[in-house]
Amino acid sequence: MLRLAALFVVFFLSLSGAAVGAPTAAKKTFTLDYTIELLPKQDQARITIALGTGAERVKRLDLGFDAKRYSGFKASQGQFVAGAAGKAVWMPAGPGSKLSYLVRITRKRDSGDFDARMTADWALFRGDKAIPFIKARMKRGTESVAHLRFVLPPGWTNVDTGWMRLRDGRFAVDNAERRFDRPIGWIIAGKVGTRRDQLGLTEVSIGAPKGDPLDRMDALTMINLVWPEIEAAFGKTPKKILIVGAGDPMWRGGLSAPNSLFFHSQRPLISENATSTLFHELSHVVTRISAEDRSDWIAEGLAEFYSVELVWRAGGMSDDRRERVYASLRDWGRGVRSLRTERSSAEITARAVVLLHELDVEIRARTKDDKNIDDVTRILRVLRKVSTAEFIAAAEKVLGGKSRVLATPLLNM
Repeated sequence: MLRLAALFVVFFLSLSGAAVGAPTAAKKTFTLDYTIELLPKQDQARITIALGTGAERVKRLDLGFDAKRYSGFKASQGQFVAGAAGKAVWMPAGPGSKLSYLVRITRKRDSGDFDARMTADWALFRGDKAIPFIKARMKRGTESVAHLRFVLPPGWTNVDTGWMRLRDGRFAVDNAERRFDRPIGWIIAGKVGTRRDQLGLTEVSIGAPKGDPLDRMDALTMINLVWPEIEAAFGKTPKKILIVGAGDPMWRGGLSAPNSLFFHSQRPLISENATSTLFHELSHVVTRISAEDRSDWIAEGLAEFYSVELVWRAGGMSDDRRERVYASLRDWGRGVRSLRTERSSAEITARAVVLLHELDVEIRARTKDDKNIDDVTRILRVLRKVSTAEFIAAAEKVLGGKSRVLATPLLNM
């Protein structure tokens, strides 16, 4: 509750400062260039991190990585010190400093399925699994202007990321929350086909290996139909969203990142129970709501709730069908006694969806349809990482009082 109140105080003060012309510290920038050279014969990528103009403001970079996958670190300038397994420190020597290394691309999950793969014809992986975690120590007010480029093997014709492509073929990397930008999110490269469209302020791109069963146009058409409801529910949308797909042996589900998502090619766009992996993951990508304090039910419940609600609002299902969906989810989660857990199960998520539907009904009734659960979601988007207590506070702010629906043992510690 205090965190939510503080948020509005900071927001008010920032507006007040802007009104009286309060001075702001001038930012100093440096150029940061990432190069990913894909080496399919080795199932590896050679990564180069190069610091350019203004890099004298960068004093130290602490790296964290999977020592089983990363190897061959070399610094062209400055000092590189390998510490304990998976830890290293690079102290660059200003402009022109470069760090290079090799990283294995293919990753197998405990289930035996893959969440990253490189073949002779294509590669599908996440940038944050190829670029190590980096904690930067820089002079105050410093931030990067970062770009990402690729070196593809012969015969590989295409590459795409969740970042905007520039005319010179590079991608502009801009993490709003970070001063040292890092190219996180899904990447697809090789002999791949893509379909893209401009939906409002967002470029949506869908890519999969050529010959893969993913129907790019089916997915893009469905997203087109639902997109106005995504904008109405969540407000501002990202500049770009990349959706990548591939079939077996890739993991048979969906995996989201801040600007992109993976969707198994053989998953239906709408499942038989009328939920949708595609719109579940899209909701994660747009809202970027995550949980803390054993409250994963919030992030997963909202994503699954909107996977039903957005399609219904767009006219993709009847009122009767929608009510049957919620009845089915109620039955599925009937045995759940508490929603509080670090990682939400399918049953807990189903019960959370029903709770959110009931909360939406309560908000609409109490406010005479002036507000709904979307108003709660937009508050949570600002907070980003949300606890159960903060969720209740946001809901009751929208309601203008205590919630009958949320006074339930399901939310107890």
